[in-house]
Amino acid sequence: MRLYDDLADWWPLMSPPAEYEAGSVPVARLLSAGAAGRPRLLQLGAGGGHLASHLETRFDMTLVDLSLRMLDGSRRLNPDCRHLTGDMRSLRLDETFDAVLVFDAISHMTTEADLLATMRTACAHLTPGGVALFCPDWTVERFVPGASMGGIDGPERGMRYLEWTQPMIRRTTYESDFVYLLREADGTRRVVHDRMVLGIFSRDTWARLLAEAGFGQVVIAEESGRDVFQAWAAPGSATSI
Repeated sequence: MRLYDDLADWWPLMSPPAEYEAGSVPVARLLSAGAAGRPRLLQLGAGGGHLASHLETRFDMTLVDLSLRMLDGSRRLNPDCRHLTGDMRSLRLDETFDAVLVFDAISHMTTEADLLATMRTACAHLTPGGVALFCPDWTVERFVPGASMGGIDGPERGMRYLEWTQPMIRRTTYESDFVYLLREADGTRRVVHDRMVLGIFSRDTWARLLAEAGFGQVVIAEESGRDVFQAWAAPGSATSI
């Protein structure tokens, strides 16, 4: 979490908000299923709000993240959204929403217990008939290790990064190494390495835990080569909030 916070100001150069525009279209479609008007959407693990910047025109959004610095960046990008600090595993608000979204932040849940806790948080905040959408980076069935790179030059600073996903799955985790080359405004450059341990689960595990969390109907959709899970709370399954 410390490095995540330290690099918060660099995130717009690593994954600019514009890069989320295309991916926001299927997310909005899946979240809008059965909803009318302008649905109320709770996003858990919203980060710097890059995806939210393309959803806020269609949803009344509440954005939650554990990182204060990430939320500060999101407030600048999405001033009309509501921002709250909280842990997606334990958050309980005294209100419900038409939809709940957990985008790639769900991949930071590395145990079944943490994944189940997040699912229960989502279920607890859904109105009757509301939908939750979970978008993990990988399921076991779709796991393809490899390397990617990116980053852009900003007006003063620049960033380039290499992500190298390792091929080994250990129980419910895999590892990705990130190397960041950062150019400061005065031209100085530095290299930062981060090794991330991320969660990965099979489709069967996802389905089992979603049912245990109180979801009824579950649809597995393929979007951009990955599995996403669209789930509706079962009648009478709401957790006390």
